[in-house]
Amino acid sequence: MEPQYDNRDFEGQLVEVTKNVKNWPWESWYDDRSYTNSEGDEVRAYEDGADMPITVMEMQGDGVPDSPGSELWQKPIRTGDTRNYSTSLGLSATISFPLDGGLQERCKQAADTQIQMQQQLIANKRLDFEIARLKNCGELKKSGIYFRPGSYYASICADVVVDNVDVIRPHRHKIPQPISSFGGGQTSTSESPGSVPVARPSSQTKIVPGSPSSVLQQSSSPLSSSQVSPLSKEDQREVLRAVQKSSQLQRLRR
Repeated sequence: MEPQYDNRDFEGQLVEVTKNVKNWPWESWYDDRSYTNSEGDEVRAYEDGADMPITVMEMQGDGVPDSPGSELWQKPIRTGDTRNYSTSLGLSATISFPLDGGLQERCKQAADTQIQMQQQLIANKRLDFEIARLKNCGELKKSGIYFRPGSYYASICADVVVDNVDVIRPHRHKIPQPISSFGGGQTSTSESPGSVPVARPSSQTKIVPGSPSSVLQQSSSPLSSSQVSPLSKEDQREVLRAVQKSSQLQRLRR
C-alpha cells in the first residue's frame, strides 16, 4: 500500500483579479454612473444587465501545499515480489597461456636491474661518506687534532692511519759516542739533541773549511806515529753515521 498525500494549494496570498460580471442592481458591484457624450446627451456607463469588468482581490495558492504531509488515502501497488528459496553451488577454473613467453623473464630482469641500480646508489653514497670521513680525519690528525682515546666519538677516526707526515714532533735522539783518539787523546762527545761528536784536532792537524761535516785533515808537515794515531774502520763508520744524523736533524729543523 502506497500512501497518497495532500498536495492541494488553494490559499496563501491575495491576488488582484479582473473579471466580467452582470451589472444588476442587487449586486454589490452595481454601477449606475452616467456621463455626457459628445452630442450632449446623458447616458449611463453600464446599462442594467450589461457586462461590466470589475477588479477584485482573490485568495490563490502560493506554491506551498495547504496541508503538507496529510495522508488522504492509500493506493495498492503491485510489486511482483515473491518468496524464493534457492541454493546454488559452482566451481570455476581458469587456465591462461602468455602469448609472449619471454615477457615474464624480461620483467624479472628489469626488476633485478632496478634493484642492482638502487644498491649501487647506496654503495656510492657509502663510498662518498667513507672517503669524506677518511679525508677529514686525516687532515685533523695531521694538525694534531683528534678525539680523546676512549671517548664516545673516538671510534669515528679510530681506523684512520696517517703516513708520510712532513711535520715531526719535538723529540730527542741519543747519539752513540764513538771512541777515537788523535795524538793519543779521546774525542769529546755531547748528548744534547743535534750534537755531532767531533774529534778535537791536535796541534799538528788543521780543519779544511767548506768540507762536509768538518772533516779533519792532517797537515802537510810530516807527523810521527807517536803524535797521531789513525782511526780504525769501525770508528770511521761511527763518525760517518753521526755526521749523517746531524745533517738530517739540521734539515728537519729548517
